[in-house]
Amino acid sequence: MLPIATFPQEFMSAMPESGQTETTFVTRWRHWSFIVVRHIVQKRCISACITMIEHIDIKASDLGWPQAAPLLKAVWPPEVVAKLPWRDVVWANPDYRLLAFNRDKEIICHLAIVLRDATWDGRVVRIGGIGGVATREDSRRQGVASTAMRMAIQEIQETYKADFGLLFCEPRHASLYETLSWCPFKGDVFVMQPQGHVRFDVTDPYVFDLKIAPRAGVLDLCGLPW
Repeated sequence: MLPIATFPQEFMSAMPESGQTETTFVTRWRHWSFIVVRHIVQKRCISACITMIEHIDIKASDLGWPQAAPLLKAVWPPEVVAKLPWRDVVWANPDYRLLAFNRDKEIICHLAIVLRDATWDGRVVRIGGIGGVATREDSRRQGVASTAMRMAIQEIQETYKADFGLLFCEPRHASLYETLSWCPFKGDVFVMQPQGHVRFDVTDPYVFDLKIAPRAGVLDLCGLPW
């Protein structure tokens, strides 16, 4: 049982007031009971994630590759990649890799960090890119990827001083990033590929607001996507 001090403040307003009808009170009680249950579930999810992640490392891309490779190959084996919409895309090599480990020192989550000077409507911008988000199958739906994402955002904000974050994802994964405050970018994104300078529409762009909050216009990554 959670101590009463940990309940959301809104719950306390469900207490009956002088002159309040029983029907009104029951309705409010049901509403705030849902909030309390949600609050307890959220706390348990956070606790589970903290228990699952023993530590997180951020390493230069080449140094982190030997640890990341087995996880990435397990999540995206060749037969799976062959069926994905981005199978023919040439991706940028990341600058850094964020690696999350469990108590057995096993890697359970990876994401790549790309640091890029680009342009948005002709204006030079500093982007903190995130890609290659992969979580081991037995560690999913435990808040592990969300924790890694928050750590990556902190890194690109505090260390790289990025103007905003940028990632690309398939529609089936969009809800995860939207719950973490990533917003769709509705403009055009241009990247480099072997065939030249092209408009990128294979996966959808999402931005994380830092110094600025781009939502539309022309974003040129001045290089490969991630």
